[in-house]
Amino acid sequence: MHATPDREAAERRAAGRDLAEALNWLLPFHFFYEKAGLDLPDFRFLPGEEVLYPYRSMLVHSNDMTPTLAAFHHSKLYLEVHEHESSDAFVMRLVTLHAAASDVPVEFGAIAIQLSGLPEEMQSEVIAGGKPLGALLGEFGVEHYGSPAAYFSVPADERIAKALGQRPGEVLYGRCNQLLDREGIVFADIVEILPRSNESETWVQHPSGR
Repeated sequence: MHATPDREAAERRAAGRDLAEALNWLLPFHFFYEKAGLDLPDFRFLPGEEVLYPYRSMLVHSNDMTPTLAAFHHSKLYLEVHEHESSDAFVMRLVTLHAAASDVPVEFGAIAIQLSGLPEEMQSEVIAGGKPLGALLGEFGVEHYGSPAAYFSVPADERIAKALGQRPGEVLYGRCNQLLDREGIVFADIVEILPRSNESETWVQHPSGR
């Protein structure tokens, strides 16, 4: 049975809404791909319960990823900034987090930070880009909470594969997360992609703090 014109129009509107919502979740990751003239890889959004273990344990929670990954890798993390945009009001970066003890990449993604939502003495540290935001939030005692908006699987394109030391086409898992202050105002939007590794494949416990 062929779809009627009204039904086809409704399906196009629904697809448009779905695409707009997906691109909203993927900001600022999408920003850097668009800036470079690259197509986004094939993100597939899925419910948290469909994220495979052990990645579900590392992703499906409201904790900061920086302390979660630092605890898992028994190491402080350091920040590698690939690209950045900034103004007086915000900082946006495409980054990789590495475990300092092994120099292994443990996360690739992008973050947009609203500076006005942070203590004034912390803002210069954020702008400098020397430490992950999660580490600075702990260091400055900023009360906040996470609110993951979506989870996804994505085949690694060349950029993701290079950053995380993966094979192109390897299916990876991640999430789109927001950080909110104690009044519920969003001050950071984050896209976080984890690598596959022998070490992470054996970690099936929930991260500390669950």
